[in-house]
Amino acid sequence: MNRTSITGLACLLAVALTACAGGGEPPAPSGSPASAPLEALKEPANSMSVSPPLSPAPVSAEALAAYRALLAGEPGALDRPPEGLELHQVTLPPAEELEYVLLDLDGDGGAELVVQMVAQPHQFNAVFHYGDGELSCWQYDIMEMSCRDYPLGDGAMVRQYDTGTGPNRYSNLYTVFRYLPDGETEECASLAVHQDTQEDGTEVFTYLVDDAEVDQDTFAAEFEELVGSRLLSLEDWTPATERPG
Repeated sequence: MNRTSITGLACLLAVALTACAGGGEPPAPSGSPASAPLEALKEPANSMSVSPPLSPAPVSAEALAAYRALLAGEPGALDRPPEGLELHQVTLPPAEELEYVLLDLDGDGGAELVVQMVAQPHQFNAVFHYGDGELSCWQYDIMEMSCRDYPLGDGAMVRQYDTGTGPNRYSNLYTVFRYLPDGETEECASLAVHQDTQEDGTEVFTYLVDDAEVDQDTFAAEFEELVGSRLLSLEDWTPATERPG
């Protein structure tokens, strides 16, 4: 076990808590330790490393039309829902509440559409792909407050969970993954911080990289390399009221 202060942990994770909030400063995740200083959890976005400006991935005219129709809320815009959902269950919040970015997530040379709620990506985030004349939803997460997916500048994705994982344990879990051309995913790396509260109130932290325990400095360096240095900037996100193209 690696012992450190609550403030130290909060500062280490502040980069992730602001990573996916393109349009503003997010609240601390639901269920986070009440003793964690709010100031440390809300470091300004410009205090962290971010990816270089994005180079727009090419988007075909057909894909642009499909993405525009989806963001406009046109009936029948989506052809294939994600696994486990019916088409009628996949709905988007109003465009005024959303922002998007176009990124090649699967390496096929064309851009996918990543959509999230402005400043509150934990309330809604989704990924859409256009191919073979159909618009598919690869990922759809609405109102799961403890989890969200967000993109990195090189097209990889992060799935972040901030949740209780035991009677006296709170965890921050990060999975870095990539989409494959068929919409399946391939894990690239995993990182985790577990905060255990002892009977005497002492906070004990455990840091893991790919399931191997490491010290705090090693974790911080790995996190910066895998996530922090590749985050999108606020300017990379476009309000959904401004349609693609």
